[in-house]
Amino acid sequence: MIRGSKCVQKRVITGKIVSKTQITAGHFQMGLLCPYIARNTRPGQFIQVRVSRSYDPLLCRPLAVYRSRGDVFDILFKVVGRGTRILAEKTVGDTMDIIGPLGNGFPVDDDFRRAILVAGGMGIAALMRLAEEIAERKIIALIGASTRDKIVGETDLIDLGVKVYIATEDGSAGHKGMVSELLEKILLEMEDSPRVFACGPAAMLKVIARIAARCNIPAYVSLEERMACGVGACLGCACQVISPEGETQYKMVCSDGPVFDAQEILWK
Repeated sequence: MIRGSKCVQKRVITGKIVSKTQITAGHFQMGLLCPYIARNTRPGQFIQVRVSRSYDPLLCRPLAVYRSRGDVFDILFKVVGRGTRILAEKTVGDTMDIIGPLGNGFPVDDDFRRAILVAGGMGIAALMRLAEEIAERKIIALIGASTRDKIVGETDLIDLGVKVYIATEDGSAGHKGMVSELLEKILLEMEDSPRVFACGPAAMLKVIARIAARCNIPAYVSLEERMACGVGACLGCACQVISPEGETQYKMVCSDGPVFDAQEILWK
């Protein structure tokens, strides 16, 4: 049985900033008081945040729900453009319009007892809520980044009791190389079969899909994609998938995903 599988209607609702922390250069964690989103968003779903009351920028910013505690939820974001820069300039007490919950999340059922979470770059933003949901199970988390100072989420995972492994491309922390290499190494040493959940750059997810197929284990990936409307209307986040009949089809990352079975994606 999938937990939290009941249909929850998306709403446009106001959230109030109650905390804001710069966790490393250009990376922020922000807490918002918004009971409906905090209590009804499933792991892997996302929200759209309107960062400005004006029409500049016009579009909302899609963000994963990072953590949830009572009536408050957290978002984790990196400043990469005008929208996230405006968001980073907001202060405690400010309010923002939020649309959510949106999309389809990770499958959380009773068919697995061990999970491996694989985060590349800011991918942990979509995986931490899942770690909270399945904290009573055996969880290993792999976090990959180019350098040690870009690793985020490690402390929060450890606080949940999750065993964390680090991979950095320059070798400044943990395994020197790609996080997918670390995944393959750990899978070869495991005796039981886990379920893999991953979020990060498409190139990383493509390799993880291949590893999962070769090891014959289920893997689910949260795709990182530019989303405009968030509900599948603008058709701007289409991705190619393979149907059960072997035919190539298109699905919308925002409304059909952002979580997909890794073997369903037609990786480029």
